[in-house]
Amino acid sequence: MKTRFSLPDDTSIAYERDFNAPASEVWKAYTDPEIVRTWMLGPDPETEFPTCEMDMRAGGSFRWVWVDGSGELEISGDVLEADAPHRIVTTERMSGSAVGGMEFPPTTNSSTLTEHDGVTTLRTVIVYDSKESRDGAYASGMDAGIDAGYERMASHWG
Repeated sequence: MKTRFSLPDDTSIAYERDFNAPASEVWKAYTDPEIVRTWMLGPDPETEFPTCEMDMRAGGSFRWVWVDGSGELEISGDVLEADAPHRIVTTERMSGSAVGGMEFPPTTNSSTLTEHDGVTTLRTVIVYDSKESRDGAYASGMDAGIDAGYERMASHWG
């Protein structure tokens, strides 16, 4: 797994990945819905991604819907901060039949992009409402899904 995961405190998950591209290109791949559709598919490349609505400016919002054999998963949220190509902070809500119809408490996600010698490190910290929520999310296999998506994103730059 090329994406590095850690649990910095009782309510957070952090993960980071290096991309062989300038920060401006990684930012575009992370915030442009046409590009996001090509890589944010989780571990199963057969997953359908019928809804990818994104306005990634401060005050904007996003809504993603995936459909696979386990049902539908919806993630939506609001953009709290956006400083292209350096930092974006969002809220995130998850629901749908793929997660048993449950609606999870919102998280706050902070992503930073740091470029050094043409390599950009994308680091995200997700803050959950509780240790139990954090542990449940981590146990769900999210690491495999994020790593698979980032691997597809990295393929844009060879």
